[in-house]
Amino acid sequence: MNNILDFNLAKRQGELRAGEISAEAIRERLNASAGDFVQWLFSGRALIARGEARVGDVNGTPGASLKISLAGSDVGLWRDHATEQGGDLIALYRANMGYVGTADFVLSLKEIARDYLGDAVELERPTWRPTPVEKIEAAKAKLGTKPRDDMAELGAPVATYKYFDTRGNVIAAVTRYEPEGTRESKTFRPYCFRTVEGRTKWVPGAPDLRPLYRLPEVSLASSVVLVEGEGKAEALHSVGVVATTAMQGARAPIEKTDWSPLAGKTVTIWPDNDEPGADYARSTAAKLVSIGCRVRVVTPPADKPAKWDAGDCVAEGGDVAAILATAVEIAVQPKPRIRILDLDELENLPPPSFLIDDTLTEGGLSVLWGRSGGMKSFVALDMAMCVAAGIPWHGRPTKAGLVVYLAAEGSHGLGRRAIGWRRTRGRDLPKPPFKLIPHGVALTGDDLAPLVDAILGLAARPVLIIIDTLARTFGAGDENKQADMNAYVSAADRLREATGANVMIVHHSGVHEDKRERGSNVLRGAADTVIKVSRRDDKIDIINHGPEGKQKDTEEFKTVKLRTQKVFFEQGGNEQSTLILNLREDEGSAEPDGEEGVTLGKVEKLVLKVLKEAGEPLGLTQLIKLTGSYNTSLMRALDSLNEKDLVIRADDGDETRKLWRLA
Repeated sequence: MNNILDFNLAKRQGELRAGEISAEAIRERLNASAGDFVQWLFSGRALIARGEARVGDVNGTPGASLKISLAGSDVGLWRDHATEQGGDLIALYRANMGYVGTADFVLSLKEIARDYLGDAVELERPTWRPTPVEKIEAAKAKLGTKPRDDMAELGAPVATYKYFDTRGNVIAAVTRYEPEGTRESKTFRPYCFRTVEGRTKWVPGAPDLRPLYRLPEVSLASSVVLVEGEGKAEALHSVGVVATTAMQGARAPIEKTDWSPLAGKTVTIWPDNDEPGADYARSTAAKLVSIGCRVRVVTPPADKPAKWDAGDCVAEGGDVAAILATAVEIAVQPKPRIRILDLDELENLPPPSFLIDDTLTEGGLSVLWGRSGGMKSFVALDMAMCVAAGIPWHGRPTKAGLVVYLAAEGSHGLGRRAIGWRRTRGRDLPKPPFKLIPHGVALTGDDLAPLVDAILGLAARPVLIIIDTLARTFGAGDENKQADMNAYVSAADRLREATGANVMIVHHSGVHEDKRERGSNVLRGAADTVIKVSRRDDKIDIINHGPEGKQKDTEEFKTVKLRTQKVFFEQGGNEQSTLILNLREDEGSAEPDGEEGVTLGKVEKLVLKVLKEAGEPLGLTQLIKLTGSYNTSLMRALDSLNEKDLVIRADDGDETRKLWRLA
């Protein structure tokens, strides 16, 4: 979709030549594919069911306030019950783009015809300009707030450029003005899309961390051109080049811009033909090299005038590909990673930001470990699905986002568990953004770069990457050797830095050691968070306190006590089952029971109750079924009851059978 909102690009509706484009024809064609159009407009975020689509508002934010009919006599009609807006699909497009008034109606039709329907339609910039009254009213309607004192002097916006996150949600905008009607008089105003006093609206000012332009497209590309402004990025986009810019172009504060979506990509910097452009190329190149980018820089041709840029090249019909081919790859010494802070700077350091509240930090390195068969993967998957779905993890708020699970150990079983979670615990939730890599990857070998490329090629950046397990992704090294573990941690750090995600490594405990994970202690030293998973029958303890666990930059959390629950679901026409995890209440210690004051545990009480009700000896299979206990737990209870002279082995003459009865 063209993200430029330009009030000067089209003739007034009455000036449209007959047969040039038909609003009625466009409307009919949109109604014929209403569902596809809605998903195109909102980048697949609309929820479609029973002949209608639902989104939160005209910008496509999550929700169901805005309803669009996709079938029947009212196909193509929509209404937002929160704002009382409504209309046909053309009006929906215009509302999404922020267009107001009649001046840009034809522009809307042409953009729809070109960008969605694929028609060969050209967009021209006529000389018409709005009246002063139209300028002020357009600014009021477009910005959702009263214009500042200088708005009337600035006139109507020449263009407004929307900034989106990787999911396609609008988060900011930059509006361009030319108060004197010339390029030289240009000035810009940034805006944020924020919630203020319960209302979401445009607020003057740039975001604290400024996004890159055309982010959904940039996140999918391996090679990107970086220019000094939204208009230049749009010009390159019009000729098929993936391009972006930082908010404020050459004046963009390097440290206030989120460059992470470019990590690991090939970035060609096309600066303006002036000294600020050259400075911008140098400073930005250093930053990009520091995050693993391959950086190339275009030197504007010597015969071009001052301030000549990518937009001029496109406007002149120049050979964009030839200009880009002249770019020279540069090697820039990255900015030193060592920082020296004084006390004032220490006081201003931000607190840790959590992916799972008080549990996992954003962008950190975490380790989840325990014995074989101890439910480590179940716990990791439980965390993953809660984060992906954006729901609390057993009462702890999460930051929603894409999760990538590298299932190097048992991908088939883990896939079934994920489906079981979604169809039971997550049955009333939208489809979570959860991706599975169903095979092993050697992080310390040649697999790391393809893994990073594959993850960066997804539609969104992940917030959590789970590597299950360390043993299946370690490669040819030895876990016990410090040098080999250092190499593995370094690879995990490169994955973490390139994606910005918390990387969680699922790991085993030592054979004879239950207080720490297996192998070199380099991993524990490097980790921000270490969590032990301890299992006893159907009870799971998530332990973070020492010596088993660790939190580097925040307080250790109290042990999370969970219980497994077997659930059933349908898959492929067959009934399947899996385990999900629920919070459990502390059962406390065993308590006295019986006339003799004998101390009994919970399973022991169940065994006595079942044997009493049966009135006859029972075998292990029957006892497991009737008590709901695990085999090991049941045998431990039977041995204890036998020692207390409450239960004895029954003798039926068959030594191969084990029967038990009350003493």
